[in-house]
Amino acid sequence: MPCYFRKVHYTVALFKAKKEALEKILKGTELAPALKWGSHYMVAIGLIRYFESDLGAYDEVILSVPSIPLHIKKPFSNWADLTGPLANRKVGQYIFHIPVTSSFSEAAGKELWGYPKIVTPIMHDFKPGSIESSVTDAAGKNIMQINGRLGFSIPSIPLSLITYSFKGGDKLRTEVKVRGGMKLYLQQSLRLEIGDSDHPMAKDLRLLELDGKKPIIVMDSDKFQSVFGEGIAGWK
Repeated sequence: MPCYFRKVHYTVALFKAKKEALEKILKGTELAPALKWGSHYMVAIGLIRYFESDLGAYDEVILSVPSIPLHIKKPFSNWADLTGPLANRKVGQYIFHIPVTSSFSEAAGKELWGYPKIVTPIMHDFKPGSIESSVTDAAGKNIMQINGRLGFSIPSIPLSLITYSFKGGDKLRTEVKVRGGMKLYLQQSLRLEIGDSDHPMAKDLRLLELDGKKPIIVMDSDKFQSVFGEGIAGWK
C-alpha cells in the first residue's frame, strides 16, 4: 500500500433510483443515500479497464451508492462535499457489486478493502463517441449491458473519493486519489438493459428499476489514474 492504477479507461454513469430501493440495498450498513436529484437519489455504475496497475490488467464494473454514515454530522451540501478535501469528506461510495475479470484483483480487493469482488465475464468496447459494455454470469446469461453514443462533452475535473466498506465485520474508510482529464457528456444516449440472469447483481438492478433507463450524468476519461490508500478502521 498504497496501490497504484497507472493507466485506466474510466466511465461512470449516474442513474436515478427510488430512496426506498436504495435503503434496501443499504440495510444493515448504517449508511443512507446521500445524493438527491429531485425526488430520487443517485446510484453509480462504473465501467473500468485497467491497462497498467499494481493488480495487473483487467476489466471491472462497479455498482455503488453514494452514501453518508447515519451518525455523523452532515455537511451543508452533500453534492458540494464531493469537491472538498478527502480528509474531511463525508459522502462516500458504498460498493454493493464489483465484478472483475482477474482472480488476483478479486483476492486483493477482498483482503485489502473488503470489496465484494467476484470473477465473471465482462466485455468493454470503448470507442470514440460510443460505449458497449456487458456483464454475464457463470452460466453465460446476461446480467446487464450498457450501450449507446456519448455525444457532446465539456471538460471536467476528476473527483477524488472515499469508499465505505466492511472487512470481517469491521468498518473501513478508504481514500482514493484520482487525476486525469475527464469529459462530462451532456447529450449522451446510453441505455442500461438488465438481462435474464438470476444473479444477485441482476436482481438488485431490477430492485432499483433501472432496466431501460438512461443515466442523467456520464463522465469518461481514457487518461485516468488513481491511488488507493489503506482502509482505515471506523467512519468519521
